[in-house]
Amino acid sequence: MKIERQNGKAWDEESRKKNFWTNGLTEGMKEKLESGKQSIWVTPKSDVPFSWLDEKGNGKALNLGGGGGQQTVILSRLGFSVTTIDVSERQIRKDRKALEEYGLDAELINGDMRDLSMFEDESFSLVISPQAVNFISDVQQFYKDIYRVLRKDGSFIIGFANPILYIFDREAENKGKLKVKYTIPYSDERSLSKKERKRKIMEKDTFEYSHTLSSLIGGLCREGFVIEDMFSDDSLFEPVDSFISDSFIALKARKSAHFPQEEL
Repeated sequence: MKIERQNGKAWDEESRKKNFWTNGLTEGMKEKLESGKQSIWVTPKSDVPFSWLDEKGNGKALNLGGGGGQQTVILSRLGFSVTTIDVSERQIRKDRKALEEYGLDAELINGDMRDLSMFEDESFSLVISPQAVNFISDVQQFYKDIYRVLRKDGSFIIGFANPILYIFDREAENKGKLKVKYTIPYSDERSLSKKERKRKIMEKDTFEYSHTLSSLIGGLCREGFVIEDMFSDDSLFEPVDSFISDSFIALKARKSAHFPQEEL
């Protein structure tokens, strides 16, 4: 089974169900955008601080797994030349429709965000990844590819789920109960039985990976990034948020011009 193909179908399905990340700009978001106050978001609830977008209006932005008529439009409206890669064809169509609504333009690619070989070294001043890393198995290679295409002193903004969220039984969680079941790092490929994996495929569900905080945060440092800021966010699921205050994490990292990757 090709994970990217499965997740492409799954996100097409999430888009049909109008998952928050696929539902375009809400009226509130549109009002912010019109007033010039809108920022991007890479976690469920909180806007990214506007100061994180220090290359605004002055660079090229690569948006990884952020299709759906939200991030692409906002980044383009902020003045970036935007390239968006999304594994879901339906998400790309939503981006295209939203761009047309605002008279904006961006490069839209329906493809695998794990393959950035089409881009030359140091092509972008900003890369964003709104929770996309939880849908790929090799986080270090993901960081390596981003490091390569990012300009020196360019920014990388990433949001991801706290690995602790993956310890809970999904069926119990859907009923509003928290039951510890899995160990970390979690992987749908390794943590589920063959029958459970088959059911996910039949139900067009995403395949996910928790990773570890060491790989998600330490991996950035090992690749040559310097972490400049962070914040945590809620999951918008009360049973979880009542126990865990850092359900999601957002980081702003910079590709250091002083510590190039080959010297690490």
